[in-house]
Amino acid sequence: MTNEIMDRRNDIRDWMNSDPWMNGFTSMFNDVLPTVQTLKTDIKESDKDYSVRVDMPDFDKKNIDVSYNNNTLTISGHRDDFADQNDKKGDVIMSERSSGRFTRQYHLPAVDSDKIEANYDNGVLSVTLPKVAKSLDSEHHIEIQ
Repeated sequence: MTNEIMDRRNDIRDWMNSDPWMNGFTSMFNDVLPTVQTLKTDIKESDKDYSVRVDMPDFDKKNIDVSYNNNTLTISGHRDDFADQNDKKGDVIMSERSSGRFTRQYHLPAVDSDKIEANYDNGVLSVTLPKVAKSLDSEHHIEIQ
């Protein structure tokens, strides 16, 4: 089911990016919502686990926090300002890189939270969330009397 939801979301995103009017509309929010532009994410699901990869360039590993609570993976962090402290004149012509605090949340149910692993390498955060093994006793039929 998670795959179906992600497929629908991706279809909507593809439509919005291909439609000239919608692309212009969504791009208006890039400055307001830098998190979505900064923390690009891929999520894969298998029978055993979820695999989450998040682009977090120029983040220091000590400034990244990963937590899982109530079926929600939360990834947050902060990136320092890119301003050149030596440039006292302020001759910056263009600045597109975002700095500040960023947070993204992903709903990923039935995860064994004690076995979650995270790795940060070359600006990419990889999180593996093993699924809880399904118990044969998980479904219980109740007779109506």
